[in-house]
Amino acid sequence: MNSQTITKQRKILNISLPAKMYFEIERSAVREASTKAELAREAIRQYLADKRDWQRIFKLGRATAKKFGIKDEDDIERIIDEIR
Repeated sequence: MNSQTITKQRKILNISLPAKMYFEIERSAVREASTKAELAREAIRQYLADKRDWQRIFKLGRATAKKFGIKDEDDIERIIDEIR
């Protein structure tokens, strides 16, 4: 792999953090024998995965609401009462 390929695969993201957060990340990196960059990458990966999961959950919720004719919380209460 040449240097041009590596350059195309990675982009640099500079961020500004409150000092307290920066030092907390620095301590965590030392404790975990990692780097600040890897901690940031992992946090971003987790954030993006969580966003995708919630988007799927809401999509499923909308489809379920449509299927059962649920328009608001009153409809949910009505369905729960019918089941009881």
